[in-house]
Amino acid sequence: MQPARIGVVIPTPLRAQLFAPADISRLNKLGAVSWTDAAAHLSVEEAIELLADCSIGLGSWGTPGPDARLLEGCPHLRLWVHAAGSVKRMFGPHLEGRNLVIASCAPAIAEDVAEITLAQLIIGLKRTLENAAANREGPSPRPSNSRTLASATVGVIGASHVGRRVVRNLLPFGPRILLYDPFISAEEAGEIGAERVADLLELCACSDAVTLHTPALPATRRLLGAAHFQAMPDDAVFVNAARGMCIDEEALIAELERGRLFAFLDVSEPEPAAPDSPLRHLPNVVYTSHIAGSPDCKIGRQAVDDIAAFLQGKSPLLPVSADMLERSA
Repeated sequence: MQPARIGVVIPTPLRAQLFAPADISRLNKLGAVSWTDAAAHLSVEEAIELLADCSIGLGSWGTPGPDARLLEGCPHLRLWVHAAGSVKRMFGPHLEGRNLVIASCAPAIAEDVAEITLAQLIIGLKRTLENAAANREGPSPRPSNSRTLASATVGVIGASHVGRRVVRNLLPFGPRILLYDPFISAEEAGEIGAERVADLLELCACSDAVTLHTPALPATRRLLGAAHFQAMPDDAVFVNAARGMCIDEEALIAELERGRLFAFLDVSEPEPAAPDSPLRHLPNVVYTSHIAGSPDCKIGRQAVDDIAAFLQGKSPLLPVSADMLERSA
């Protein structure tokens, strides 16, 4: 039996961020692997040349994917692994009748986003950054509003891959965890260690920290508005590592300017935020450059695991089908 032919269309600088040497070695042992040596993204025509005889394709952010042109030139493809998150752009009529599995590495990205979310919740509730700023001016006492996760109620919005991992990461610290998601039952929420809250306003009002992990969909545009931010208790911590469009940014800024909340924002709308945006200047905001789910070796590790599983007749970790698109990013 001939080894599987695998084509990697990820340019070398991005590949270095996504794949540890051990995972490159693992992939090379799974079949006959063709790697692009280009430092820039390939054109569709160049990708077709590299993938023409391949049964497995591996791409990432900005690379060609299995669209109509590429599949016409690469009729042997049976698996496409996207070493990134959303695969929505890959779907369409061109997939009808084709035996092609499309797999996303969103679970690996979720691990990174959940990791930084946990860190932000800990230092946010502890008032670490405010205390450090105060100590630059001279000796500062322990903040009176400092608390640990064990004494806090954390509201998680969205039982997405990230939201579920945030819940899992929080459990060892012992907070009360509230979860809002219209598609999860109370029983399922309980199984993962959270309490389902049916009303989003109630979650905001009852939480010492609120963290947002919903996909960017028409239904989630401005999911959090003025009433939700006003309902959050004084000194509440708000984390948004989802998308800027999911909140009413002006309403959040209004509460931040009052000094009531502290926010960790990895996203904004527009992105990046305007140079004169209050998000860049308010002392109670940590605004970062969409770094929570950036390229990382966990993604490459999952991609290789997915290919290994497929070659063994098993399923990749997250195969995506058209009926999943309505509720996914």
